[in-house]
Amino acid sequence: MTDYFPAPVFGIIFDLDGTLYDMSWYLKPLFFMRLFPHGTRLPRFLHIRETFAGKDLGSHQRLVEALSAELSVKEGVSPGEVGAWIQGPFYSAFVGIMPFFRFSRPGLPGLLASLRLKGIKLGVLSDYDRVRERLEKLSIPPSLFDSIASSEAAGALKPSAKSYASIATEWSLNPANVLVVGDRTDTDGDGARAAGMQFILVKNGCRRGGGMRWKEVRDLLADLAGA
Repeated sequence: MTDYFPAPVFGIIFDLDGTLYDMSWYLKPLFFMRLFPHGTRLPRFLHIRETFAGKDLGSHQRLVEALSAELSVKEGVSPGEVGAWIQGPFYSAFVGIMPFFRFSRPGLPGLLASLRLKGIKLGVLSDYDRVRERLEKLSIPPSLFDSIASSEAAGALKPSAKSYASIATEWSLNPANVLVVGDRTDTDGDGARAAGMQFILVKNGCRRGGGMRWKEVRDLLADLAGA
């Protein structure tokens, strides 16, 4: 067992986007093209989602309704039309671009399998929904995870501690013994800390600041698995 962590790690929660795959520069252009003729709606939607960070609206339905209401004002259309766009074209495009990022985390399936053999609980918590579908399109077997969840489905986007705490409770683990692996300190990191969990930051591309490259993260987690 590595001595890098302040407490023993019995469970690991992975973020999905930018963590279990490398979010290369061409993700947004691909997204934009698949959303034609409403590609310009994407940056507005993403910006509005950011304003809901950490807010607990209680349910998935209430969150989507609130997002739709905000975006409908910007778009000059009805909230119902925006809601249908989020649940339809937006997520269809999101799932559809995932195959372009397959195998961008070398050694990931083997690492996950080794951690499970060690008895470490594994989860994936995305801020966005359709997690299982996106994992499948990334060729990451959902069966490797004990828990698959989204903050959106819980009605409370990261860095809300709600979904993190729910997973720890599901696993019957002390939050201090759960490690969160993510690529953003303001969402994954703050959420982990709010839930009383440990955190390590994955660095993507040439992003400045702290964090570890994927190979370093993989090697550190392999130590936990005794691999």
